Amino acid sequence: MCKKEFRYQLRLSKINELKFLSHLDWQNLILKSLRRTGVHFALTEGFNKVPKISFSPALPLFIESECELLNFITIEPLKNSFLEDFKAAAPENLRIMGLKELESDGRRMVSLDNLIQWASYEAKIPKNNVVNKTLGISNFEDLRYTLEKCLSSNELFIEKKTKKGIIKQINYRNSIKSAEICDGKLKFILKAGQDDSLPALRAYEFLKYFSKDAIFEIKRLSFFDKSLTEIL
Repeated sequence: MCKKEFRYQLRLSKINELKFLSHLDWQNLILKSLRRTGVHFALTEGFNKVPKISFSPALPLFIESECELLNFITIEPLKNSFLEDFKAAAPENLRIMGLKELESDGRRMVSLDNLIQWASYEAKIPKNNVVNKTLGISNFEDLRYTLEKCLSSNELFIEKKTKKGIIKQINYRNSIKSAEICDGKLKFILKAGQDDSLPALRAYEFLKYFSKDAIFEIKRLSFFDKSLTEIL
């Protein structure tokens, strides 16, 4: 007899000191916080059983986020007090931005790495940063020309080091869906997730096109699927 499963999607913030956590430390933090709420996870098959849980693509160090997602499966519905219990169990800067129950059709839950195909970001330059002042890019008006040049071109080659240590020049132009300067910030949508048709492009790699040495404050804002529908 098959046990009934309950599927949920949690949207979390990762701000302030949490941006210094590695992806593995972030996963462990979430898992411990959920267990403290009394969640009964459904487990995988096999000898080493682990909770059925899927995380959104890894967020590099020093980047904040308002859209970190995780899908997880339980063998019991979440308690009515779950949100309050999680708030009490998690660090102060780890906030729930959204919670929804997913449909359970008996099929395997789609990995977030496969569901997520695009991600939106915003970046700003700290005006009081000595390095940025030396480079002469204390505001985004200095970047407008470079941005327009980037968007009007069919090529955007960025160096990428492979796992074998080989440095390759990869054309990421089609991995940039959009980019604009708005309200003193650079806002852009980049390819994310797993898809062989286009290479995923990380925010800090894209920003190196404007300056290899400038320091940006970066925040990930939202995720989108293949059709550019926001994943809430």
